Order: sequence, then C-alpha cells, then structure tokens
Amino acid sequence: MSRILFLCTGNYYRSRFAEEYFNHRAVRHGVLWRADSLGLARDLAATGNRGPISLHTLAALESRGVAVRGAERWPARVEASDFLRYPRVIALSRLEHEPVIRAHFPEHSQTVEYLEIGDLHLETPQQAIARLAWELDAMLEALLREG
Repeated sequence: MSRILFLCTGNYYRSRFAEEYFNHRAVRHGVLWRADSLGLARDLAATGNRGPISLHTLAALESRGVAVRGAERWPARVEASDFLRYPRVIALSRLEHEPVIRAHFPEHSQTVEYLEIGDLHLETPQQAIARLAWELDAMLEALLREG
C-alpha cells in the first residue's frame, strides 16, 4: 500500500476533503494508495478555523456519498519528517503553499507536487471542491492505469 500526503494551509478544508474523497474513491476502485493530510501553517490555532473540520468539507463529502471517517480529528501540522514518509506529497495551491514550503522545508521543496485550488477568499467552496474532486478523480485514474 502506497501513501500520499495532501497539504493545505490549515488542514481544515481542502486537504481534509482531498484525504477523505481520495480514500473513499481509492477503496471503491481498488487503487492501492491511501491518503493523509496535514497543514502547513506553523500555528494552526492562528488560522481562525472553528472545530475539527470545515462544514463546507463535510457538506461536499456528504453530497458525494462519502462517509467521513476522520471528522473528529483536529487539524495537524506537517513536520520535516513527514516529507520522508510519503512517496507523493501534493500541496493544494502552488501560489499559496510553495513559499511556505521553500521557507520552512527547503530541502523538500523540489519533491512536492502542486495543484491550484484556491482557498475560501479566492474561490467559492462549490468551485474549489468541484475542481479538486476532478483533479483527484484524474489522479486516481492514472494510478489505476499504472497498476
């Protein structure tokens, strides 16, 4: 079983959706990868997020028939050792996350892959999550073809 790590700022909205959706779809399609998610913010309490997971994330997962397994897990931040534990690390916004990765984890900056899914101040949850689901489905199809 291979592992993938999704990163966003607060491990509350985008990366949590990616983790739950990816795992649900991977099991359903027999893809032998599992996802985890973490946040890049060095102080997760300063993000202003309320509760363990975004209500936007929960609603989007529910509307797609995904049973949320980690809804009670509080956001957690990435550490340098996490970059070594995962063969694939995907940050959900190059614009937002690449500067943070270069500043705090420069030794791993060349191995991180990027999507461009905007946070709430840039895109509506419906837009962002629809694009993220599309990206994750394409990723899962590619992994399935690779065997």
